[in-house]
Amino acid sequence: MQTNTPRRYTTTEAAAVVRFQPQTLRRDLCLFGHFKGVRPIKLPGGRLLWDADKIDSLVCGEVAK
Repeated sequence: MQTNTPRRYTTTEAAAVVRFQPQTLRRDLCLFGHFKGVRPIKLPGGRLLWDADKIDSLVCGEVAK
């Protein structure tokens, strides 16, 4: 049995995909509550996980939904 878990990026991985510094994603999250419309999941330890499909859509020039 396989679960259908959505793909997630760490902040470092997401930053590499969109070619920004990880601090930029963290700063935008702090200031605006999102990075280009993408809101991460915050884990209990403080780590952030970003939806890979939404991050990938930013690279293609689409607007995150």
